[in-house]
Amino acid sequence: MRILHVANFSTHKYGTNFYSTDRKISAGLTRNGHFVYDFSYRDISRSESVFKTTKFGTSTVNKKLLETCDALCPHLLLLGHSELIKTSTLKTVKQRHPEIKIGLWYVDALFNKERTRHLFDRLKSIDIVFATTSGSYLQQYVAEKTIAAFIPNMVDTAIESYKTFGNSTFDHDFIFCGRDSSVPKRRQFLQDLQQEAEKEMRCSFKGCLGNSFVYGFDYLHLLSRAKMGLNISRRNDVTLYSSDRLTQLTGNGLLTFCPEIPKMELLFSTDEIVYFKDLDDLLSKLIYFHRHPEEGRQIAEQGWQRAHSSYNAGRVTRYMLERLFDQPLSSDYEWKDELFQ
Repeated sequence: MRILHVANFSTHKYGTNFYSTDRKISAGLTRNGHFVYDFSYRDISRSESVFKTTKFGTSTVNKKLLETCDALCPHLLLLGHSELIKTSTLKTVKQRHPEIKIGLWYVDALFNKERTRHLFDRLKSIDIVFATTSGSYLQQYVAEKTIAAFIPNMVDTAIESYKTFGNSTFDHDFIFCGRDSSVPKRRQFLQDLQQEAEKEMRCSFKGCLGNSFVYGFDYLHLLSRAKMGLNISRRNDVTLYSSDRLTQLTGNGLLTFCPEIPKMELLFSTDEIVYFKDLDDLLSKLIYFHRHPEEGRQIAEQGWQRAHSSYNAGRVTRYMLERLFDQPLSSDYEWKDELFQ
């Protein structure tokens, strides 16, 4: 198929975010044998604006999307995070190309209503909404002709290419990379965690507790030299919701610690990642596996195997296409029942 993929490919960031989901999806679709045309909507909006801003380039980027559709005549218009694309544009696409399918994927939190408001306006023109959140939040996106389906955060073997469980030495015993700004409860959790964990092991916290972020290859290099990592999100009580940090950690072979997120054992068993209830439980398990590295190594390897076998970009995007075109499922996808219609 010819697929027009509209997403935020962040060309203007010059490689600092090369492990983003939009590029993994394009790569997965290509590996499945399809031609994918990447339409970096924000970059196009800036470049087509006199003032080089998205605010003044919105009208033009919608015109350019229609031009691209007409030139490419795609079988599928796949929208990622694309808030600048207007509902009227999608209606015009449907009118000009009545056979086209339109899908949308979203990997940020669905419970952030300010950021998701624009999605509801477009539902009548979208065949299916994919999201890395499930449950009642995802069910809200079902409309008369729109279904909603969960997808897991995905790995790409060309990006998540390390197997740290096989390392004989490490620069860090435990790492966490993520924000704590404007989230006082999370900051306190991390402060308490750092204070106690550093009594036992070498820790590295990036992007929080006053430490700068790491991007690009520096981020992957940090992961490649760490034994254990923490996956927490802004909320950990939403069905199957996690940041893509989960697959970045497991996909690079770190022993990964994760809160008891509802239904997450559907994706990773207790033999593949380490679940915890609260800070005390996390510290207890963290210290245990630090002192019993062989047990931790086995879990980390099994988590790596799960991430790469089940949640690789080729398999996840194949599922997306099968749902979009109402085809029989070619695999017993672990998350297949997380479908709302």
